Amino acid sequence: MTLRELESQIVAARILTVSNKRLIVVTEKGRLLPIFLPRSYHHDQHRLASLRDILRARIWIPVNQQFYHLFKTDWLVEPSTEKS
Repeated sequence: MTLRELESQIVAARILTVSNKRLIVVTEKGRLLPIFLPRSYHHDQHRLASLRDILRARIWIPVNQQFYHLFKTDWLVEPSTEKS
C-alpha cells in the first residue's frame, strides 16, 4: 500500500461508545464505524480509562476506515525520531 492510499483511508473520528473489545466512532462525514481493540486493551483498565477520557472530552482521533483500527502514533504515518 502506498502512502497516498494509506492517507486516503485515515479519517478523523469521535468516539461514541467504549467497551473492552471495541469502540463505536463517528467520522466527520457521519459514518459509524466499529473499531476493534487489540487484545492488549481488553483487560487494561488504564488504556480503557484513557479512551473514556477521550470520549468525554469529545476529541477527534485518527482511525483507518478500511481496517477499522486505531493508530499507535496518532496522526503520524510513521513515528519520527527526535535527536536531543
